[in-house]
Amino acid sequence: MNRFTFPLFAFLSFFQNLNAQVDTVPPVVVCKPALDIPVSIPCFATVWPSDFILSATDDSSLPVQTGIRKSCTGDGFPENGSYLIFTAAEWGTARVECWARDAAGNTGSCTMTIFVSDAAGSCDPSYTIRTAMPSGSGIQNAMIDVAGANCWGDSLKSLYETWLDGAITGFGFISLPGYNTGVTPEKNVNPLNGVTTNDLLLIQKHILGIQSFDSPYKLIAADANQDGKVTSFDILTLRKLMLGITNELPNGKSWRFIPADYAFPNPANPFQPPFPERIDIPNTADPVPTEFHFIGVKIGDVDYSADPNQ
Repeated sequence: MNRFTFPLFAFLSFFQNLNAQVDTVPPVVVCKPALDIPVSIPCFATVWPSDFILSATDDSSLPVQTGIRKSCTGDGFPENGSYLIFTAAEWGTARVECWARDAAGNTGSCTMTIFVSDAAGSCDPSYTIRTAMPSGSGIQNAMIDVAGANCWGDSLKSLYETWLDGAITGFGFISLPGYNTGVTPEKNVNPLNGVTTNDLLLIQKHILGIQSFDSPYKLIAADANQDGKVTSFDILTLRKLMLGITNELPNGKSWRFIPADYAFPNPANPFQPPFPERIDIPNTADPVPTEFHFIGVKIGDVDYSADPNQ
């Protein structure tokens, strides 16, 4: 063999590798028509790519990899998309992305509509929202705003009201996978509820260093003008309210609500960093949470004497 001789198999291997490297044609994925997914005991359904993909073809003879994901929960080929689980809490219309990837890494996709149903009525989804004072007493008549949207522009908007022990327990869903959703409580009535001269005295003692507050919630309650610190201006704000000079607290807020599981980085200064006043559900949450608990702080009421039912 001279130096110009090159084995035939080496040429074939070279051109096969070259062909694989320059393959830029994505697979063609065809979704099935809209699909109904019944959920029954044990109240979830597992689905596979073959349930959604009618065909996935490529320009090469090599097999393609398939995957599925709930729409708006990620980008690109779903690396963990070998199956999906739908629960009764996802009752209603949703979208599923169906993907295929060839040996060269090219991807193609299609999107189909599904409907999750519970025809037997045996898996009613439930949720609980609760608002309570630091003392544990449930806060009645707090309004819970739930709003969200997904990457398709679909939106969710609901309004709930707490009752009985400050709780809402119902059937349905608060959010769905693929939706960025926020759950925000409000209660902006009776600003003088729980505000007495004893609260002013306790705030004054804290400012003078005689008796500091032992809870971040008391500091939040003491911040009457809501400027992120406790000063004599807060006492002045409450005095004006008690004397009838003003008829509401700054920003129209009577209560502030903090997620019950929030851990203050510095309990002695709950304002830095700013504490959250809503629970956010990211679009990647799957399954979405069904329990939402908030601690409600009546502004100006540092001794927790407010009536949570007013």
